[in-house]
Amino acid sequence: MIYRNEKGQFITEKQAIAGDLTFFISEWKRWALEAFRKGDREDGRRCMAEMRDCRQKLREVAA
Repeated sequence: MIYRNEKGQFITEKQAIAGDLTFFISEWKRWALEAFRKGDREDGRRCMAEMRDCRQKLREVAA
């Protein structure tokens, strides 16, 4: 399959997955910080766990 990045350039499937995971990591981090600021430690921990999972998947894709 052929993918394009936000600039319209052709990229591999591996690069597309890595880009998506990078985005998900930033979003999970933002949501975790937001939850901790609100005092919701349980939701913050859940978001941090999701962020760590995405980081692990990104490491696997990059390997």
